[in-house]
Amino acid sequence: MIEILLLLVSGLAGGFLAGLLGIGGGVIYIIILPYALSHVGVPSEEIVQYTIANSILGTFFASLSGNIAHMRKNEFYFSETLNVGVFAVIFSLGSLYLIVNTPWYDRTAFNVLVIALLLFILFRTIWLNTRKRPDDEEPKTRFSLLAVAGSSGGLIASLSGLGGGAIMVPILNLGLKMDIKQAKSISLGVISMSSLGMTIYNSFEQTRYPFQYYNWGYIVWPIALALSAGVVIGSPIGVKVGRKISSRTISFIFSAFLLVVIIKKALELYNA
Repeated sequence: MIEILLLLVSGLAGGFLAGLLGIGGGVIYIIILPYALSHVGVPSEEIVQYTIANSILGTFFASLSGNIAHMRKNEFYFSETLNVGVFAVIFSLGSLYLIVNTPWYDRTAFNVLVIALLLFILFRTIWLNTRKRPDDEEPKTRFSLLAVAGSSGGLIASLSGLGGGAIMVPILNLGLKMDIKQAKSISLGVISMSSLGMTIYNSFEQTRYPFQYYNWGYIVWPIALALSAGVVIGSPIGVKVGRKISSRTISFIFSAFLLVVIIKKALELYNA
């Protein structure tokens, strides 16, 4: 019962972050899920694969709820989302097949990648907030940068379970000169596309070690659904709060949560 309550609260927090920041909520999920999955007997050799798969499912519900809220306010960018999303789906599924769901992708590799990724994003976000942007600077829509954003987001989502928004938002904001609120809206749309594709793939994936606990492939449904229930509630709240605060404040919140996860993963790596 305590585990279910913890997952509900985590889903609520992750959904709120997804709606507020456009990062999918995975920053919360990848911290909580390993404990919940270990508790129900998931083999330690595949804890990373199960963590990523169930985080991605929670991310899907978080982004979907956020997208619905954006659509109701006419703040959803269909064309840009589709252009970025196609690349995200292709690269995320390719990464699952070639890298993630393989024997060599273990906890150490996972933590090293997450730390390196988030350090890069943290420094880029801080730099962006200290940069003076000219008032007449217009948004750009170069297809090549949309492709880079989607490919990077899909790849990072599959490797880390973070959803991909942590890399897409800075690329769209900095590279394409988009306002961060528009960037996070597009990011949420892309995350819905890539996370749905990855969830379907993981549901039918053959695990390497025997494990039975109401699961389809790497998706453990009691855990995933408990997490998702909180997500559905929290995401629209995050979207509403995001409309009321400045883009600069959103960037500072984004940086703070990146720093928390970096410290947490560094401690895990040190104690491994």
